Amino acid sequence: MKKIPDNSILKKEFTIPFFNMKNMKKIFKNIKNKKKSRIYKRKRKTFKGIFAKNVLIGLFLTVIFAVGLFNAGREYILTQANTQSYNILSSMQQSINDMDKQSLGPQAISARMRTHAFFDIVLDDKGKYQINSNTENCHALVRLTDKDRNIIYSSRMGLQALVIFGEHDKEFMFCDTENKEFPELKQLENDYMEMLKKETSLRDKYITKNYSAYAETVVKSAYVNREEGLFIPHETEINLIKYYLNNNAEPDEILETKEYNINIPEKDGYELIEFSLSAEEYTETSKPRTFMCGFYGTDKDVFEELCSENPPVLSNLGGRFGATGGRVCYHNITTYIDGEPHMLTVMLQVEPWNSVTKPLYFKLVIIFLLAMLVIALFDAWRRNVKNQAEYIFEDYQKNLTNSLAHDLKTPLMAIGGYIENILTGNLTKDETNKYLSSVMDNISYTDSIITRTLELNTINNINIKREKCGLSELVNDAVEKYSLLLDERNISVHTDGTGEISADTSMLKTIIENLISNAVNYTTKNGKINISINDKNIIIKNTVNKKIDVKELKKPFTKGDKSRSNNSGSGLGLAIAENASAINGFKLNISCTDTEFIAELKF
Repeated sequence: MKKIPDNSILKKEFTIPFFNMKNMKKIFKNIKNKKKSRIYKRKRKTFKGIFAKNVLIGLFLTVIFAVGLFNAGREYILTQANTQSYNILSSMQQSINDMDKQSLGPQAISARMRTHAFFDIVLDDKGKYQINSNTENCHALVRLTDKDRNIIYSSRMGLQALVIFGEHDKEFMFCDTENKEFPELKQLENDYMEMLKKETSLRDKYITKNYSAYAETVVKSAYVNREEGLFIPHETEINLIKYYLNNNAEPDEILETKEYNINIPEKDGYELIEFSLSAEEYTETSKPRTFMCGFYGTDKDVFEELCSENPPVLSNLGGRFGATGGRVCYHNITTYIDGEPHMLTVMLQVEPWNSVTKPLYFKLVIIFLLAMLVIALFDAWRRNVKNQAEYIFEDYQKNLTNSLAHDLKTPLMAIGGYIENILTGNLTKDETNKYLSSVMDNISYTDSIITRTLELNTINNINIKREKCGLSELVNDAVEKYSLLLDERNISVHTDGTGEISADTSMLKTIIENLISNAVNYTTKNGKINISINDKNIIIKNTVNKKIDVKELKKPFTKGDKSRSNNSGSGLGLAIAENASAINGFKLNISCTDTEFIAELKF
């Protein structure tokens, strides 16, 4: 044998860090640490963290919504009130202009002003928002003044009634409750005001129920002066009545009542009249009856306050927003009576933030907040599912990298050791050939690991093309590839049955070959492999010498042999089969007993 020349140069060339034992350990350790730090550098988000962040965003949006709703609602109510004040103005102007044509007396004009002294911007069954005249700090005022600003007619509160004397004989009549000659009238008014407060309280109490309340004035008899359009009640009662909003529900219920009997001496122009309390048909003998009898108009204190707020300058049309316990909007218009200019004024005092608007406002805000919480919950769940999928993939990549590094470390270290021994030059030819053979075996094993890892990583990107596949042919072809190894280890293979399914032929072939390969690699010498085939599944059973824990076997680089020191397999066969099965919609089940390993591929 020719003497090998001095190979110190070769030693320097080959003894590079890649094949140095100490450096090899450092390299693999650095790779592992860098990979780990890169994967775990990003803090993982939890469902609670995502949900908490979404809740904060939802609360912020709710605050914006609440502020916007408050401002929009306030402007809407004020706009509606302003529009309604103009409508009242137009209606009253028409009534004054037609006063002579309709033969309306002064009390009729005042009565119309009192009945117009309300506004309703409430949420009714048609979705229109209303505020009634009983809402706190919400009032209306109508008045007619001459050029010297003396009030001619107004909506100042008073007791009035529409008295129907006959089928075509009806008059608006007024009672001056401030007449000091009859103090009982003032007491009647005060009692009615107290009753009205109770009405408002009950309406607030019943706001979420199916009933409400109202106060009514019943005049059974009165002293009437038809010439001046005045009356003084004789027998009168005030009732606080609870009524049901459903017409088919229970009848009205009188909660409280007060009775009055006011007697006056004979007075010029006044006649005592008894009124009918029923609505019978009119005849020549029918008694008169009252309609719309009660206290109407603007609260007297509010009336004086609003009048003091009015600017002294007369104008054709004006409007402003001020503050008098609420926002005040008004319209003025000049109208002529007997050729003299008069100023017709309508004022609405509106408090947008009241007992009617508050419940609706908070209801809408709460609904919006609940909607934000539902959206926050759904978004947190969606993002958490997505994140968990990413984290699982990251863990999969990390485990795959770590396992690959672990599995490659052994053959590479072996290769490095063999080459170091060869480079010493102290080996015989047989020893050198033996080491070179071992190097080739480890290189082949390393190449198989890399090839199968690439196969595992690329299998998810394969486009599935389904076609009819004969199962027995694919199984027999896979078994045939391992015939030499089967003969060498004296392993018998028995195949039974046949079947045909629709699948991607290439991927199904990969699955079957990996299952057969796994069975061949881990079957004991002189063992058996039994394969059962039908249209529903393929069952592969092979003999083993001990029970194997199968929980982790379908993960990459996991072998039944926990030492992982042999080159019988890469630990990727079942992982590849599992991934390919999932892509095709199949299910791979594995189990193991003390003597038998079972792999079932269900279609």
